[in-house]
Amino acid sequence: MFIEPAYVAAWTLPAVVGSGIWFALRDRARGAGDICAAIGAGWLIGLIVATECARFAAVDDTAHTFARTWPWCAGIGLVAWILAIARMRRMPVRMARDETASSKWMRWAWWLLLLWIVARFLLIGDEAWLRPVFPWDAWSAWATKPKAWFFAGRVEPFVSMADWLAHPKDGLRTEAAWSYPELLAWVQLWFASATGVWNEPLVDVAWCGALAAFALAAYGYWRASGLAPWIAMALVYGLVSLPLIDAHVALAGYADLWVALVLGLATLAWSRWLIGRERGQWLLAVASALCLPAIKLEGMVWLLVFSAIVVIDLVPRRWRWHAVIGFGVIAMLGLVVANELGSIQLTWNQIEIPSLGTFALAWHGVGGAMADSLFTLPNWHLLWYVFPVLLVLRRRRFREDRAASLVGLMLLIDFALLFVLFFFTTASAWAQDFTSANRLILQLVPSVFVLAAVLLRPGAADGLESSRADRRTTRARVAPSVPA
Repeated sequence: MFIEPAYVAAWTLPAVVGSGIWFALRDRARGAGDICAAIGAGWLIGLIVATECARFAAVDDTAHTFARTWPWCAGIGLVAWILAIARMRRMPVRMARDETASSKWMRWAWWLLLLWIVARFLLIGDEAWLRPVFPWDAWSAWATKPKAWFFAGRVEPFVSMADWLAHPKDGLRTEAAWSYPELLAWVQLWFASATGVWNEPLVDVAWCGALAAFALAAYGYWRASGLAPWIAMALVYGLVSLPLIDAHVALAGYADLWVALVLGLATLAWSRWLIGRERGQWLLAVASALCLPAIKLEGMVWLLVFSAIVVIDLVPRRWRWHAVIGFGVIAMLGLVVANELGSIQLTWNQIEIPSLGTFALAWHGVGGAMADSLFTLPNWHLLWYVFPVLLVLRRRRFREDRAASLVGLMLLIDFALLFVLFFFTTASAWAQDFTSANRLILQLVPSVFVLAAVLLRPGAADGLESSRADRRTTRARVAPSVPA
């Protein structure tokens, strides 16, 4: 199959642009894993930048989204690299400390894990490459808008069935998922327009690319946090070998994987801020989290939880309980205001959200179904057996390590919300038929691996915690000398 040069550029340009942004945000000397982190995280960052540029430049010519958008992306990338190079010149030349030693068997384990990871990506990427959009929700919901816009040559509004029937001559379109967010639609248009035709296998491979980019970024971040190379690689293998994640790549088209990876990227960057107080990583974490509602509706829930914990981290320790109470009051007021405005309909025994449905509030005994899904069915390998053991063995880290305690708190709240959803609302049907329950859990799994890496990292003398010393060295170098 002949691959258009523009299609190759559609893959490489996001990595160039995003890695420039990543390096421009870096606050310390180059350390172990930074190149991997920059390329992997940069590809995801650059692709999001490309979609935002496309919303601006290609609304009236969606069939040529890539041609209309790439000059804007290239300009952003050029500015980012100029800033990155300028910052590099002001930083210490020396590498950040990497004190992890490796024996011969560790190096062999690293190479073996890498070969397994590459083989797995070849297999699942080939699966995505061989067929058009296949899963029902993918072709009936997530691929409908970009395909319609591509063939129409412009963005046409999607409305509810009632509005579509009421205005038959207004050029409107409708589908069951008409209110879904549209960032993923622009991702598909980016790759499809680069080939000049609507070639679904070439679009579907982007799911494999997204997972590979996150795996590369995670390895880089975990190496920078002080993990030994083979441990970081083992964590990456554990993530990319999960059957449900592989299914979402091989049967590409769902948005859940993108929510999981973007939330995971936000958690990676935020964990680096918590460990080394790098301001650029805090900005990257917040920017990534802000993209979540643009991917899928439940992304707003993860954004709110993430934002609350980020703010709690910034509040002085003596005021944190006041901040927690304040968040609770704000949440209650938000529900009251939303109920008054009609955004939701809340009564004592049910909540109705127009875009999601009605959820009756009552206990539903779905523990058996959830246990089967997590522990007996081939969805997660041994993840939910091993992860609780790790929490028990490293429980002291939650008291001693701010990064572990705050990332753990975020995930605790996230899983508590899922518990309420599955056990106290009619969404329990999602657990009983083993469908959406697993997909919602999948959205948190990359962040679970981030917590595992934080718990496993050395407690002292890791590379990130030297970032403050690096910044002091930088200031000493650039400060003008004063005669004695």
